[in-house]
Amino acid sequence: MTTTTPSIERSPIGNQLVALTVRNLRTSARVPQLLMFSLTMPMAMLVLFSQVFRSVAAGPGFPAGVSYIVFLTPAMLAVSTVMAGTNAGVSAAIDHTNGLHDRFAALPMRAALPGLARTINEAVFTLARAALLGIAAVALGFEFYGTAVDAVAAVVVLVTLAGAMSALFGLIGDRLRRPDVVQFAGMMVMMPLMFISSAFAPLETMPGWMQAMATVNPVAHATDALRAHVLGTATVGDTATALVAAIGLWAAVTAVPALTRLVRSARAR
Repeated sequence: MTTTTPSIERSPIGNQLVALTVRNLRTSARVPQLLMFSLTMPMAMLVLFSQVFRSVAAGPGFPAGVSYIVFLTPAMLAVSTVMAGTNAGVSAAIDHTNGLHDRFAALPMRAALPGLARTINEAVFTLARAALLGIAAVALGFEFYGTAVDAVAAVVVLVTLAGAMSALFGLIGDRLRRPDVVQFAGMMVMMPLMFISSAFAPLETMPGWMQAMATVNPVAHATDALRAHVLGTATVGDTATALVAAIGLWAAVTAVPALTRLVRSARAR
């Protein structure tokens, strides 16, 4: 008498991704701290920075005819995307802490799907945050000088940056696996990404070593591209550079766990 081992059917990848994404969105919506940090903190920073540092607009090297709120708003879109990216790392660490990551590993689904679901979650919150920031900026005197094409291109740059940041901080969360440690490590990574750029002041006013580091900072390129689209002066090169920098970081970060799995598989053989 022969026995057969029951097989576990794998549901379609699309269904799995939808279920994981919905779960992430519900989790984020049920954590007031994440909502406050992700949505309201950027607006508070926009108001604070636009009033405290508006004298920067009178300094040398500042673009002529551009108000500080117009200069700052695109930067806050990029910076807030980096800040919110730490949520992906904390979420990944929490999944390890409560055993959910091990549960995912035991299920018949692709290992990359939880990370992809986190990225989609961050993209949705990025769009919501951009809308709220836009409303707050208009109330402070912000004006958009670009075209509809500029607006669409800016959204593409912003969402791509959100994907890169989600992947970066998600990897940190997967490696450190403790929410408190991930928050500290996230701050250490977040600060240079935010400030070694032209986000708050023209890059030309900074030391040479910072200008050199900004050339490999995807946040710096995203800020420049977003600002150019807001002013209506963007070129194809501006957008392409921002996208290449963000996608390059995204690809490099995504390759790390893939290579790790390959090494472990080779050793197991």
